[in-house]
Amino acid sequence: MLLLAGCSHHRSVLFTKMNAAETGIGFVNANTDRDTLSILDYLYYYNGAGVAIGDINNDGLPDIYLAANQGGNKLYLNKGNFQFEDITAKAHVGGQADWTTGVTMADVNGDGLLDIYVSAVGDFDPRDHNGATHLYFRNSRNQLFLNNGDNTFTECAEKYGIAVKGYNTQAVFFDYDKDGDLDLFVLQHSTHQTDAYGPVSLREKYSPESGGKLFRNDGGHFTDVTKSSGIYSSALGYGLGVAVADLDNDGYDDIYVSNDFHENDYYYLNQRDGTFKEINSLAFGHESKFSMGNDIADINHDGWLDIMTVDMLPSDEKVLKSSLGDDPLTLYLYQRGFGYNYQYSRNCLQLNTGRGKKFSDIALYSGVAATDWSWGPLIADYNLDGSDDIYISNGIKNRPNDLDYVKFISGLPQNHSDTGKRTHDKEILQHLPSGAWHNYIFEGGAECKFIDRSIDWGFDKPTLAQGAAYADLDGDGSIDLVTNNMNEEAGIYKNNTRTQIPDNHFLTVGLKGKAPNTFGIGAKLFVFAGGRLQFQELQPVRGFMSCSEPVLHYGLGSLTSVDSLILIWPDNTYARMGRTKADQTLKISYDRSKQDSIQNYQSFIDLLLHTGHDSILTDITAASHIDYRHEEDISFIDFTQQWFIPHEISTLGPKIAVADVDGDGLEDFFVCGGKGQGGTLFIQRPDATFSRSPDSAVFLKDRAAEGVDAIFVDVNGDHHPDLYVASGGNEYAGRAEELKDCLYLNDGKGHFTKSTGLPDLFENKSVVRVADFDKDGDLDIFVGGRANSLIYGKPPASYLLENDGRGHFTIVTATAAPGLAQIGMVTDAAWVDVDKDGWPDLVLTGEWMPPVLFKNHQGHLVREELTNDDVDLSGWWCGMLATDCNGDGYPDLLLGNYGLNSKLTASASAPLKMYIGDMMDNQRMSQIVALQKNGSYYTFLDKENLEKQLPFLKKKYLTYGEMAGLTVEQIFGKKLDSCALFEAYSLASTVLINDGHGHFRSQVLPYQMQWSPIFAFAQADLNGDGHPDIMTGGDFDGTEPYEGRYDAMPLGLYWGDGKGSFNSVLPLPSPLDTLSGEVRSIQPIRLAGGGRAMLIGFNNGPLRLLSYR
Repeated sequence: MLLLAGCSHHRSVLFTKMNAAETGIGFVNANTDRDTLSILDYLYYYNGAGVAIGDINNDGLPDIYLAANQGGNKLYLNKGNFQFEDITAKAHVGGQADWTTGVTMADVNGDGLLDIYVSAVGDFDPRDHNGATHLYFRNSRNQLFLNNGDNTFTECAEKYGIAVKGYNTQAVFFDYDKDGDLDLFVLQHSTHQTDAYGPVSLREKYSPESGGKLFRNDGGHFTDVTKSSGIYSSALGYGLGVAVADLDNDGYDDIYVSNDFHENDYYYLNQRDGTFKEINSLAFGHESKFSMGNDIADINHDGWLDIMTVDMLPSDEKVLKSSLGDDPLTLYLYQRGFGYNYQYSRNCLQLNTGRGKKFSDIALYSGVAATDWSWGPLIADYNLDGSDDIYISNGIKNRPNDLDYVKFISGLPQNHSDTGKRTHDKEILQHLPSGAWHNYIFEGGAECKFIDRSIDWGFDKPTLAQGAAYADLDGDGSIDLVTNNMNEEAGIYKNNTRTQIPDNHFLTVGLKGKAPNTFGIGAKLFVFAGGRLQFQELQPVRGFMSCSEPVLHYGLGSLTSVDSLILIWPDNTYARMGRTKADQTLKISYDRSKQDSIQNYQSFIDLLLHTGHDSILTDITAASHIDYRHEEDISFIDFTQQWFIPHEISTLGPKIAVADVDGDGLEDFFVCGGKGQGGTLFIQRPDATFSRSPDSAVFLKDRAAEGVDAIFVDVNGDHHPDLYVASGGNEYAGRAEELKDCLYLNDGKGHFTKSTGLPDLFENKSVVRVADFDKDGDLDIFVGGRANSLIYGKPPASYLLENDGRGHFTIVTATAAPGLAQIGMVTDAAWVDVDKDGWPDLVLTGEWMPPVLFKNHQGHLVREELTNDDVDLSGWWCGMLATDCNGDGYPDLLLGNYGLNSKLTASASAPLKMYIGDMMDNQRMSQIVALQKNGSYYTFLDKENLEKQLPFLKKKYLTYGEMAGLTVEQIFGKKLDSCALFEAYSLASTVLINDGHGHFRSQVLPYQMQWSPIFAFAQADLNGDGHPDIMTGGDFDGTEPYEGRYDAMPLGLYWGDGKGSFNSVLPLPSPLDTLSGEVRSIQPIRLAGGGRAMLIGFNNGPLRLLSYR
């Protein structure tokens, strides 16, 4: 028994942490809060420092440089077999800065030796200090240690013009102007000062110590070109992370900067003329709010580099509910008014879906969004299986965002002594809880999914690791890790992959570039092996304040060779190599005589990556004279009417209806308007342009109502398409006139008059669909109810309207379709003959409900099973299209759901739950959403949000810590017994495949369709191969800040094979790569002259017309 117990402590892990006795590295970055200096004086006092790894003596063994905030840096020479020698003193690289931060290794002078550049904070002025202000870190400036070639260095920063003094975080050397030498970007942070608060226009106000600085290498001396380069250098810039890479694959390197607090990250696109253009708000739907470090890598093997930023969202429920995170809605909207882009406190994994012009955050889908107080992500293939993994350094000495701490300090009197010291410093610091946490490592898998392997792979102990870098320290082909830890020994982690998984192979590539860029910084290597692409760009600066070994590492899994390699050098020449054996370090030297020049870079990349799809779709909106913008009533916010509603439901438009209204053989269209806008009719001309119909004035009379759906239908048998417009919007309740639907009769010439043939339908609707359900020769109508605008969750009314043949309708729901009237919160519907018996059946989708089939038994609709287990398909369905996906002649059902890229999760074993009940005994219903974590259910909202409507919680739990970590049952107890319970078991968009007998088999749609809610589908042969393809439309902004908006995929494109399979087209072709917004409808329309196009309706945005061949 004792033997077994003892053995259990020596489990096999992928990484083994080596101790100082083994390695000789006893470095500790010591941090102590003192009376004269603490986090109360310097907000980044707990941020730690960086590490750089590189072979300083060219002996084939990477050496380690560790930075200390105070007390001296250390350089360790690698002696082999994880033995290191401290050579700091004789190398003269200890540094003299008062506060050291980041460190970089690069060959600055082009002599073939790695130099060391150390960043430091100097002349720090805490302008938010309430006492007498004074400067900290007076003796600090950046230092450049030039390698003398004998394991000694000479400090030369002043000589080279880069002894930068300011709030420096990190630096990166790269050749931004393609002149062959390495230029320098210095990242700087800010302080909480007057110039750090205000509109984004403050970015233009230059700050000498904050933001960032760009230096051009002019041959042995650097020139500050910041002010003419397009780089922001202002007090708004809280720069904590920087990475450089060619994100748009144009041959020129771009810059990505992670900014803390309210300022957005910066994405500087290289303009190829010595300047940069910042395009963050165009390229990203949202980003991390408290961005720390970042990394850039091609995680999905498509040849386009992706970006990861880390934040401080905890996965632990206790810590999560005890911590300050996203802003309340009012502040969130206030910041938008100042021009800031959307930010959320969580990690972001920004997939390059638009050729560097557009990125999609899929971190929640991928499982890497919540890693607590994180610093440095490092993306690499740690287990050599051919897929990138993600390591994240973690932990903060004390948590300044603890809610009880924030509450405590906000109640303190602001008394100060004559010396300017806060009298409450010691008491304040004692209330700070520890933030030690384990480092994370995620194993990469299929479909951009990552699995948390932190415990399994040896990262189970709480730590305070900030800077981190990787290298193959022992030359075995696997990547080892080094972390710069606060108040504990540096972490030296040996990778055991080569012994534990010997069947996994590797290829390591070192470059000898053209002088003065002797290490080939900026080179790109495409490795083709086993039918798969692996792509890396050589950029050592990555993570947080750190620099990894300037070598490329590839895992190959079971492959013993690679098929071919294509290397693009920094001067945009390239070389091809054939089959290459695995398990070696390949040394490639620049030889101009063996390289070919790239004549057209974009064409070269398109050919290499097979991405030439730009000719498929064309935006012809302007050419077609369509000038229309949907106007949502942005003054109405659902959350102010129902505080606990899971999300807004007032942004359902615009829907579009298409028909030839004037009988000229050309299709026209009607688009629903928002409240106060009214609908608009567009008439197509013979030249395929459109004009607004003068009859739009008829629809303007009903502009007080919000049209949520519309359909053309001949209601009176005169063979002219009349128009039905359903009303809703969630703003009105009861018998409000604005809830009435509208029916407009067409005289055959496109002129409409309002009919009185509809009954009054006082409900917030969502959808209208038509069919002759009773086969009496006229068209009847189904109208779906979306939600009760006063009590979310209370079933709204849906209606089946029978036509008398003359356009007069009667509600027959109760008699013709029992159970349909209160079926639930309907989002979409389709009349479809599922079994081809000649009678149209009705299929519905909705929220908190499965897809529902009402089978038509000769004019009598009866609810029947759609699949073998309809209950497991209960979801938050958003849209539907009935179409034959697999070419068997039977209609299948494409179902758009809320998606899997969300904090909300649901499964058959752990459904998403919502309790609705009178929690306060005041006749006001509350909706409590709860989700499962580790077998228990917790409220989705935190104490701060719940107690707004439920003040008894404030009295019951006096501190945040008391309530944090409690289950929903522990918080509400018996109150839940009287609540209505709603459950959703699936949030995945799905296709239901018809078996030919009207019964369906469910199949989850491609994983790319899970990155956003899908509201619309359209099917057509878009690429001309004879097989129907799919276009999807989605995204959703109507959420609380903590949930975050869904903006990953407004429009998606999928090639069909005619057999039911659809393959995602990524990166997105033009113009999809630049379009953004919430898509609510996609309607095919035929154009004059035989043209084909798609009308795209964006909520609160412009209408688009995209033609296809």
